Amino acid sequence: MRDGAFRSGAVSLRVSVTERCDLRCRYCRTGREREPAEWDLPSLDRLAEAASWVIRLFDVTRVKVTGGEPLLRRGVVDFVHRLSEEVRSVEISMTTNGMRLDILSADLARAGLSRVNVSLDTLDPARFRELTRGGAVERVVAGIDAALTAGLAPVKINAVLRRSSFEVDVPELVEFASRKGLEVRFIELMRTGPAASFAGSEFVSSREVRERLGLEASLESAGTVAGPARRLRVRHRGSDVVTGWIEPASHSFCGGCRRLRLDPRGDLRRCLMDPEPFPLLGRLEEGDDAGLEQDVDRFLEGKRPPLSFETPRSMAAIGG
Repeated sequence: MRDGAFRSGAVSLRVSVTERCDLRCRYCRTGREREPAEWDLPSLDRLAEAASWVIRLFDVTRVKVTGGEPLLRRGVVDFVHRLSEEVRSVEISMTTNGMRLDILSADLARAGLSRVNVSLDTLDPARFRELTRGGAVERVVAGIDAALTAGLAPVKINAVLRRSSFEVDVPELVEFASRKGLEVRFIELMRTGPAASFAGSEFVSSREVRERLGLEASLESAGTVAGPARRLRVRHRGSDVVTGWIEPASHSFCGGCRRLRLDPRGDLRRCLMDPEPFPLLGRLEEGDDAGLEQDVDRFLEGKRPPLSFETPRSMAAIGG
């Protein structure tokens, strides 16, 4: 990437506020990880300072609050409010597993959150419990309903494709999204973190999914938005819904990427797969601003498409 390239054109920023999660999804974790205590991480005030610095330096038009599970972090509603007050022209959204969304949707909307993405891989209660190691799909559906009532729209579902169950789960999620007025985004598995072996056994390409379900002939372009998803309109069994297909393995989206990440420790990352973060919060706390902008520019010059979508770090630790 050329010198100072991120200074021209819109940029999106993902800010992870925690590595903790109340689910143990098999494609993300082994179930035995030790999560850092909240006091081991920078305060949300300090993380907001780092995020605001990035927003001021670049033309950031969208901020997404992530985790881990962001709604587990105490003070996250105030964090959203602070960002929305400081950067009123920036859209602030959130990715969540939905388990606490029924409780917090109204507060988040009042704080300035615009919309939410909710992880929902299956509507089958038993399969959901097995995949998440104990989660309740009913709580997630209640959270989606609460988000719609609070006006956190458009609500988007993020569903990870799995070979063992896509033939049942994908049609059910398409019908559910059509009935609720949602957009559903199907995501190919990536070999990330200690649960990479799960991806090895359960990977299925989005193309195979569409072909096996007879969707290929009924796809229409639904326009494009900034981000990794290809948006296509699907008509299936009487349901008509906009879908997004995130295909890191079979359809690279890296060429036009203008996304930056701030992880829970305040380190700036160029990519989910980036092994070399920039210690932004640490530099800001040193109080020596001389050369900081130039150092960040030089760091971003090294932004390159990853050689593969594999990393030993879990998404929760980076901010997936």
